[in-house]
Amino acid sequence: MDQIILRYETATGLEKMTRVRTDESHINLEVRDIKTVDLLPLIWCTNLEGLSLSYNSLEQVDLSPLNRCPKLQGLWLSHNQLQSIDFSPLSKCSQLQEICLQHNDIKKMDVSGLFNCHSLEVLRFDDGVTLTADVFLKSIGNWPDLLVEYYDKILWRSNVDWGKPE
Repeated sequence: MDQIILRYETATGLEKMTRVRTDESHINLEVRDIKTVDLLPLIWCTNLEGLSLSYNSLEQVDLSPLNRCPKLQGLWLSHNQLQSIDFSPLSKCSQLQEICLQHNDIKKMDVSGLFNCHSLEVLRFDDGVTLTADVFLKSIGNWPDLLVEYYDKILWRSNVDWGKPE
């Protein structure tokens, strides 16, 4: 039975770690006062279906290692202090069904990285959060049904600023 070590720092400055079997399907790191966490070892958890980091003190989180977790179905990050989130690493998580982000400090959220998550059924976030997406994605016809429901709430942005000379 192989194991990984997930290291994190608490809001009080303590450095802690937890051991996780690489064949775990669900990892629960709730209510640990985590301020920062290194998720890189999760690249070895190819059977990971659910990750919960709710009820912590996270101000930011790098989801990049999750692009190596193709079976990921749920990501719970509610009740933290996140101000932004980068969903682009989740574009390879085609089985992702649920993301929970309520009770954070997020004001604007780019959902472009979720357009390849065709199983996405639940995206929970606070009222008042502005959704944005790359305007190029408007022309792609195969969206997750959930994002079709949010179509009129998404602010479409262009990566090109036509008004500025290069």
